Amino acid sequence: MIDIIALTRELIMTPSESSDPLETSAGVERKVAARLEKLCRDHHVSCETPTVKEGRDNLIVRLPAPGKPRLVFMAHMDTVSGRAMDDPFGAKIDGSGRIHGRGACDDKGPLACLFATVINLKTTGKPLAFDLTLAATVDEEVSMAGAGALAATGETWDLAIALEPTSLKVITAHKGAWRCRVITRGRAAHSSVPEHGYNAIYKMLPIITDLREYGQALAMEQNPQLGRATLAITRISGGTSLNIIPDRCEIGVDIRLLPAMVPEKIAADINRIIKGRGEVEEIYQGRGIKTDNDLPLVKSFLKAIETAGVRAETITAPFATDCSRLAHICPCIVWGPGDIALAHRAEERIEIKELETASRVLENFLVKK
Repeated sequence: MIDIIALTRELIMTPSESSDPLETSAGVERKVAARLEKLCRDHHVSCETPTVKEGRDNLIVRLPAPGKPRLVFMAHMDTVSGRAMDDPFGAKIDGSGRIHGRGACDDKGPLACLFATVINLKTTGKPLAFDLTLAATVDEEVSMAGAGALAATGETWDLAIALEPTSLKVITAHKGAWRCRVITRGRAAHSSVPEHGYNAIYKMLPIITDLREYGQALAMEQNPQLGRATLAITRISGGTSLNIIPDRCEIGVDIRLLPAMVPEKIAADINRIIKGRGEVEEIYQGRGIKTDNDLPLVKSFLKAIETAGVRAETITAPFATDCSRLAHICPCIVWGPGDIALAHRAEERIEIKELETASRVLENFLVKK
């Protein structure tokens, strides 16, 4: 039997920090994927590792059961940087029964819980109630390319469940996201004769003003559960020296979408606003989700939570998950052990008790009654 706590600690001790979206990084999740692949092979569970980007492969497990409802569970292998942490990959257990480290709750703990529970069920021969796909995805923290590749296979499911830290509450609606960088170009010159150059930063200023106005227009749209759509300019860079007129300026733009919004329309709007004044490079797009609480599979999952002795509660979230890439294919929910308030923070941790409870929930849901 696979020990969920030991596996969680092992995955935390295996760094898989995502790169900045403006940089290229190969092999970020390779060691995590290799560990999970070995785990599957050791327990006679077949798996595959389709390539998503150079050196970055999803790990996919299929447990077919023709005629049964088709489910896909997703959990991502990458994490944000651990630079702000004292011991990001130590995976130490404190006296209160909590595991500390980068990825403890986002998303190594939920990932370990998913794979350990399902493989243990398969190994012990307990009959499963569903046709299952498990996906350990890459690049969730930046572009959700792993989930995008999963969607691009053309497969369909009756329900997608992304394991993320939700304190065991079920997210049935969350915002989507569209992100890009905008680049303006000028001509460098000595700052003592600025008229000999063309300042790329000055060229960016009216674009920023126009984007802020567009953000105000977006915020006019509201969802009773999720609030308003938002636009934020989250980074800016330009110039090389204090005495050189900058020939390049770049900003990062992050837009959070309501479920009814279509990312392709947002992209068209942004390109129209820029009007050739700069270059627009899309980094990521994903839809928001909104799933009916009364869907039979959702109700069954809520019942499995109650059976594990936890109050079954549905909530909404302002952030996006891998479900953004599958929202056009099937109903989606987000659920898992861990507190989202601790994700990406220096004090990231997860409670052992919650990991164990999450495993019971999954077993309650997946085993044929």
